[in-house]
Amino acid sequence: MQIYDGTDSVIIDPLQIDNQSLKFLFENRDILKIMYDASSDSSLLKNACDIEMKSVLDLRPAVDLLNLSKQDLHSVIASELGVALTSKAKFQRHNWMTRPIDKEALEYAINDVTYLFKLKDALLKKLFAQNLMDMFFLRNLQVQNKDYFRNPDDKHRKMKGYHTLSGTEKEVFKKVFDIREKYAKKYNLPAFNIVNNSDLLNLARDAGYIHNIRFPGRFRDSLVQSILEELRGVERG
Repeated sequence: MQIYDGTDSVIIDPLQIDNQSLKFLFENRDILKIMYDASSDSSLLKNACDIEMKSVLDLRPAVDLLNLSKQDLHSVIASELGVALTSKAKFQRHNWMTRPIDKEALEYAINDVTYLFKLKDALLKKLFAQNLMDMFFLRNLQVQNKDYFRNPDDKHRKMKGYHTLSGTEKEVFKKVFDIREKYAKKYNLPAFNIVNNSDLLNLARDAGYIHNIRFPGRFRDSLVQSILEELRGVERG
């Protein structure tokens, strides 16, 4: 979690901080959170931490209203502030679970928030000039009032490739998906670090695929065997 208050910047490791501290920050209505495309962050905080963000100023609706040609954050910073940041593509598949986190990756991450104050001023100036302020504030209210709760029982249905499975395969997929979720919560890891998505889909189609699953090298053998035992025990119709 990257935070910049206009003077100081800090990166918070969510694996090293208690949930109540995060809740105090993000649910505090007296602290304005300037963000870019806050929907995904709001959804993650709500469903992973039961935190509902308050007092958010999302700059993404401004970019939509101004109809900028390129709307990813780094392109907007470049076009509006003349600042060229490190290419995002380099870090799209970066393993953020590795500790310590690579120094260059940290610098990239903090850049996503360092320029938000200046970007806010630049975008609001343009919105005001084009008489778009009322629509911008409405769009922000819509972002904040959206219900981001996801039914945990439906989470597996969102997986890419799920709808290509047969009825029986979908039943198996739900079972192996739940096993993965259980271990992810137990060890506080992203679920895809336990078993990746494509492996889950292949396992739903073919029980023999279990021999092709590869786990992270840092996993203890006892943990690997425990996961495999549960996956093998899934009943198939």
